[in-house]
Amino acid sequence: MKTIRKKHMDRREWYSDSDREYACIYHRDDCFQGGIGLLTFTGLKEPESVDSPEGPLCIAANGYQWLELVPEGGHFALTAMFHDGTLFEQYTDITLRNEVDENGDAAFYDLLLDVVVLSDGTPRVLDREELDEALAGGIISRAEYALALQTANQVVDFYTTHKDLIRKKLFEYKALFEK
Repeated sequence: MKTIRKKHMDRREWYSDSDREYACIYHRDDCFQGGIGLLTFTGLKEPESVDSPEGPLCIAANGYQWLELVPEGGHFALTAMFHDGTLFEQYTDITLRNEVDENGDAAFYDLLLDVVVLSDGTPRVLDREELDEALAGGIISRAEYALALQTANQVVDFYTTHKDLIRKKLFEYKALFEK
């Protein structure tokens, strides 16, 4: 059974054995306040693929970039994945809480539920069974379970209503690291 785990924006938990570039900033504008990080893979031994709702998907290989957004006081962390300047995946971890430093470095406590945006632009909730198992196993409380479902629904609703704005902002935030 999965548990709530602390994850860092630089993804040190997964990629500590590979070379990668990482930069982060604290950013505040009319749409976002919190930590933004850019992770660029430079020394993966082999590409990493996952099973996505649309089939196998390579999410990390040398040259791929992950733009990470961890909002201060929020209950989600967004990973926007780029390859050759193309945004090919948006994956949102639903979180119990986020920790954002004044320099923008951040961590979050993964609440097991996720939202992915499919290639046709449709947001889809993933891993509901993991959330259900965590509740049944006493890993999370009923309040945490409700928080996860409520936040996932808010993410889906926000994306459905503002997908063009989100896409525009992701490219703007990525450009902050290219100066």
